[in-house]
Amino acid sequence: MRRTRRSPHVRPARRNVSAALLGALTLTGAFAGPAGAAAGPTPITSPYVQAAADVSATGVLLRAKNVDWVRHVHTGRYCVNVGDEVNLEFSVVQVELPNTNRRSFSTAPNSLCGENAVTVYTYDLRGSYVDNPFTVAVL
Repeated sequence: MRRTRRSPHVRPARRNVSAALLGALTLTGAFAGPAGAAAGPTPITSPYVQAAADVSATGVLLRAKNVDWVRHVHTGRYCVNVGDEVNLEFSVVQVELPNTNRRSFSTAPNSLCGENAVTVYTYDLRGSYVDNPFTVAVL
């Protein structure tokens, strides 16, 4: 059985093509995201809720389903904007404060956060507003 010998010029040509392709993709931004863009929240896969979110005490959206953004308005006050596919008019909103004896309540929609948003208030047992992480579900 006779082996055919490859030309020594084949591999460098492949490397040159690969290097040129990589350079072109880098220049066009195929590997680069928007400048300063952070990774989005981890998705929540729950088939029985219209929208849901895990939010840090500072208002950072950690996990989400059909939630566009969260804004920390003031101490103990948060706006959770849900996607257009969520119908807040006929929904039940549930807020939980994990691992705490603090309280919360929510309203949707109102003048503080606008249309298509849930307002979440977190407060301590004396009734003072306090920042607290929370989960919110729109059923």
